Amino acid sequence: MKSLIKSVFFRLLDLLNFRHVESFFHSYLDQKCSVNTPLTELCSSNANILPRLYHQAIPDRYSYNLTVYQKTTNFLNFEDLTKWLRGNDQNNSRDLARFFLLNLCIDQLLDEDISGNVAELGVYKGNSAHLLAKYAKRINRDCYLFDTFEGFDKKDLVNRDKTIDPSLFKDTSLETVKSIVGSDNVQYVKGYFPDSLENIGDLAQFSLVHIDCDLGKPFRHALEYFYPRLVEGGFLILHDYSSLFWPGATQAINEFFMDKPEFVVPLPDKSGTCIVRKI
Repeated sequence: MKSLIKSVFFRLLDLLNFRHVESFFHSYLDQKCSVNTPLTELCSSNANILPRLYHQAIPDRYSYNLTVYQKTTNFLNFEDLTKWLRGNDQNNSRDLARFFLLNLCIDQLLDEDISGNVAELGVYKGNSAHLLAKYAKRINRDCYLFDTFEGFDKKDLVNRDKTIDPSLFKDTSLETVKSIVGSDNVQYVKGYFPDSLENIGDLAQFSLVHIDCDLGKPFRHALEYFYPRLVEGGFLILHDYSSLFWPGATQAINEFFMDKPEFVVPLPDKSGTCIVRKI
């Protein structure tokens, strides 16, 4: 009986031309700004290809080989997606590539037994900080979270960033972040970076640093501070590098690595993250 019902159901889908319905549905979501939109216009000449482009795969280790992964590294947990989305659903639901990137970098450090403290500059609501804190707890190190927790400081809106809207990212607070990240192995460093470093003293031995401060001036300060303190094989994950929304950040990264042995590797997540691995 069940096989008969399935047969009838799939036959109905064939008659409905489900691909056409799917294409219409994605166009509707596009108009509602619920998807990252350019695909609709770019593929308008071929309506049949559009739905297939929206169906992107989860990395094999987290899907087809999940049972193997869970017996080995076993860091990623799909329940972490609830905190990845909390308070920032519209952006982060369209940026799962970055969620998987962070997990993959952490996996690599765990698999190679590379250890060190963890840091993030530019915490916003704590969606990525949750993963960093989880990693720090796993390896029994500290996770340092640097932010004003009040949005941009006007002192950083200079040079190529002087036209940036100063009201961006103000819709957060230290309490909001703590509700997502928690307190285990975490040190919250509130204030203007790099002045806020005075509150914690000199730090060393970082295995993973995530810089997501958007603007050129704090990016330069962050790279100058964290790069020499990164252990061999450690990751610098630098957000907003190739999106073209944040020219100051791009310039700061390019200029900093002009005389360094490492190369910047751009990645195709929503906002153009790049990564550097310390030699």
